[in-house]
Amino acid sequence: MQQNAAGGPLARQMTGSIHITDVRGDTTRTWDTADPATVREIEEIFQHARPAGRLVYRQTGNGEQVTLATWNPEEHGELVVAPRLAGG
Repeated sequence: MQQNAAGGPLARQMTGSIHITDVRGDTTRTWDTADPATVREIEEIFQHARPAGRLVYRQTGNGEQVTLATWNPEEHGELVVAPRLAGG
């Protein structure tokens, strides 16, 4: 097992993407845990989406959508931000 300078395990580098659906169309942004600026950008998108009434979710391997209340860039590799749909 590789270790960092302090003797602990190295952090796992991970990349991911967030797909944003809105009135302007679809936009995809990516992050890389080795690049803190990209992680901050996605955190900002995530934090603004929920108060704006948008859903933030990930899909499981069997296609189930799981709504997220928090985001961990090393755990959630692909996210979707979409408007809430009202049925009637």
